[in-house]
Amino acid sequence: MSFRLSPGTLDSLAGVFAPPRKRRSRGGGRGKGGARDDGAMLAFAAASLLRKTAPTSSSYRPSAQVKQAFGGGSHAAISARALRTMERTARRVPGVMVRVTGRQHGGGHVLANMSYISRLGHGEDKQIDLHTSEGEVLRDGRDMQELAQDWQEWETADEARRKGATSLSMILSMPAHTDPQGVKEAALAFAREEFANRSWVAALHVDRDHPHVHLTVARRDYDGRRFNPDSDDLLRYRQRFAQKLRDRGIEANATPVQARGVDAKHEPIAARKIREQGAVPQIDRNRADRARRLHENGRADPAVTALAKRQAVVRDTFQRSIDELLTSPSLVDQVKAQSLKTFVAAMPEPVPNSMRATQIDRGADAQSAAASAPEKGIAAADPVAAALARLEAATAEITARRAREAMAANPVTLALARMEAAKAEIEKRHQQEAGAADPLAATLARINEAAKVRTAPVQETGEVEMPGSDQSADRAAAKPGRDRPAERDADDQSQQMRPPLEPESRPMPTLSADQADAILRQTLERVRAQQQEREQMRQRDRSQDRGGPRR
Repeated sequence: MSFRLSPGTLDSLAGVFAPPRKRRSRGGGRGKGGARDDGAMLAFAAASLLRKTAPTSSSYRPSAQVKQAFGGGSHAAISARALRTMERTARRVPGVMVRVTGRQHGGGHVLANMSYISRLGHGEDKQIDLHTSEGEVLRDGRDMQELAQDWQEWETADEARRKGATSLSMILSMPAHTDPQGVKEAALAFAREEFANRSWVAALHVDRDHPHVHLTVARRDYDGRRFNPDSDDLLRYRQRFAQKLRDRGIEANATPVQARGVDAKHEPIAARKIREQGAVPQIDRNRADRARRLHENGRADPAVTALAKRQAVVRDTFQRSIDELLTSPSLVDQVKAQSLKTFVAAMPEPVPNSMRATQIDRGADAQSAAASAPEKGIAAADPVAAALARLEAATAEITARRAREAMAANPVTLALARMEAAKAEIEKRHQQEAGAADPLAATLARINEAAKVRTAPVQETGEVEMPGSDQSADRAAAKPGRDRPAERDADDQSQQMRPPLEPESRPMPTLSADQADAILRQTLERVRAQQQEREQMRQRDRSQDRGGPRR
């Protein structure tokens, strides 16, 4: 006889693995969401008058929530499926993801969605097969246009129908390193079973690190009924998609994050896109401000208490299952109990979204800035303040990078920067030309160079050659093959035969500050005069070109 969990434990597990929806209480009245109509009330009154048969002790009637979480059937079958679900959760089997991504209004919008998921127009090598509910594969844009037009005509065929979206798009995905072909086959099998009475198209994408299938479904089925999936429908979609994957040998699980002891992050897609671009979304700023206000007022975050209560319920439910498994004589059940006990012990502490927003990793730059920040001691004593400091540092870095990117992308700024660089280069060249043309400036340059050479190590000859002196000029002019005076040759020979002498300490000519300023002023005046003369010559050349014959 197979092991059976108690009905109370199954009900508790159903509340964890299939939490009920939060239904808002509606007021009285006869409007939308008001009191039930007279027919429904009469049916309830008649049912209450009938005698109910007492349930026998051997029969088990699962509740609707248990059926939603683990399916129907006998007590043993439901218990077996519940144990398998807990065992996959304890082993941290990858979970499937099914999410509604948008709605399309009109045939043109539907065609644009089909073109996007099939990569139509991106080249023959990048285009993706678009599978239809009829078993066809579309690769031609005209076929997609006809299908989108058919959906739109069926949506607006009856004038009495309420105008709304023509189609609804979803994503079915698995984590990285999952077989893409298996994900595609499982998604197509799921769509054929779940949307058997609707028209749909699907395409597999592997452009990211995780394989995923884009599924676009016509909002109105073949009988003219519309649908708007809610959280219960999405849970059923996940369960069926995970089952199709398991049928193909791919381990998959479909449980809410609360069942794994982790609180849902409630992250909008837009916030994730903004973070991928290196910016800080507004939702993170709001959560950080909320954490800052609570910290400044000395109040505890009420979300921490709510999350702790929710995790306590999950721990208690798993513990009840462990206690019942430990009473089983089967060794398999004993192993399952130990695995669940290890899983419960490793559950992380709940973290509210306000605290998580201040702990978001902003990349290597933010990590290095946080590691080198002087608030290391503060981080150990006050994690909230340290997290807020890291968030502000990351925001400042992002702002500075955006400013640099805007400066680099602005053509006016680039042109001004190039003009400044060119102006500096021209000024430098003019100074060099003025120094070469001005003997006084050249002499000053030679004096400065001589001062540098004077402080350099002495050569073996013990003599220091002054740049621009007669000795250096004569030696530079003396080359093999040229005639030189005999006296000069004799002097050179005698100099070579002499022993090295100590360098003669001669005082170097120095200039006062007033003399140096006067020399610089004269040099600048000459440079300006030369520039004016060149400009006048250019203007004369332009005037002559204008007055000359046209070619």
